[in-house]
Amino acid sequence: MQATHPDIPDRALLGLLGEILRPVFTDRDTSALRLKMLRPGFAWQKIIILAQDQGVLLPLIDALGARSLAPPIPRTRIPDGHVSVRLANVHAAHLAFRQRQLRQMEELLPILAHAGVTPVLLKGVRYLAAPLGGWSAARTMGDFDLLVPPDQALGAHEAIARAGYRQTRHVERPYLSPHHLPPLEHPDHPMPVELHVEALTAAAGATLSTNRIWQVAVKHETRPVLLLPPPWQALHGMLHHQVQDRGHHLRKLCIKGLWEWSMLARSFSGEDWKLLDEEVRETGAREILDSWSCLASHLFSLDAPWLADVSAAARTHAALTLDGAMKPYWMRRVAQIGDEVRTAFARETLAARYGLAPRDISLIHVGRYMAELGQRHHGGMLRRLTGSGGSP
Repeated sequence: MQATHPDIPDRALLGLLGEILRPVFTDRDTSALRLKMLRPGFAWQKIIILAQDQGVLLPLIDALGARSLAPPIPRTRIPDGHVSVRLANVHAAHLAFRQRQLRQMEELLPILAHAGVTPVLLKGVRYLAAPLGGWSAARTMGDFDLLVPPDQALGAHEAIARAGYRQTRHVERPYLSPHHLPPLEHPDHPMPVELHVEALTAAAGATLSTNRIWQVAVKHETRPVLLLPPPWQALHGMLHHQVQDRGHHLRKLCIKGLWEWSMLARSFSGEDWKLLDEEVRETGAREILDSWSCLASHLFSLDAPWLADVSAAARTHAALTLDGAMKPYWMRRVAQIGDEVRTAFARETLAARYGLAPRDISLIHVGRYMAELGQRHHGGMLRRLTGSGGSP
């Protein structure tokens, strides 16, 4: 089960966080923001906690540095508790960890190349191999997501295992997922590795198929990998959050995903926007993109060319998403658990898991999946139900 973000204290604080993280700004914008933040009693602790809770602490630190908004450190002494010192220490630790991630990736890719596999780098690891600006280093990740051809997946998995990687979880029965192979981890490296045979789950793949991902991916200049161009990276991320993770259906506010989208979209050309528009129109996902665009506009003042033509339904959906983000944690958690249980045990989900037709699914398969979940997670079900966990 996915994590549920902690409570957002109030809309004003959320608005301030969005103002700091804006992808496009003028000197006047920054000057006005600096005046707000230099007022006596400015709630630094609250804005830092909010950013950390929503998965954007590193983007916050990056933005404060890029816009010279962090409070000056007194020259007479450097107190360890000073907010700028604390944030600088967090940033330094993150960059050191990112170097470990980079070393792991540089060891991993030749293993796959030797096995004749050229993966598409998905999600966060894409920025590790090919940053799209200084902001890319602030995009955190929970694992390395690599898309490989289905007929090469087992060979790639075995090649990585021979290099010292092992499954990250104990599974007595075969790990059944139509989406990716069992995650692998190495005792000397920080990141789990997931080899995907599908870029997205079936629901999200209806809008952006794995075949389409292979078609649009481009070669890296020097590394043996393929990358998604920025518009496709943005679309894949949006669909992952809004369709695969059910964010649109549940009206979940994903600040981290919206920030990444906004940082990518600020450099889109007219052709890039046209590409996205045409891609979602053909697959019936326009309202999802419209609502997402409204949220990016509200939080980060990011304009999309089609905002003037957004439907009333999409605007209402975005407004309800913002309202829902202010609800108490327990209400949002209960709604998410209910939705995830219904989705996990739906006929279509179980059919995909066990390679059957939906009409052939019975209570036997429901019981089988329940047993597998118990074996896989052991005593961790309470933790999963309460919502602790990492971010994508």
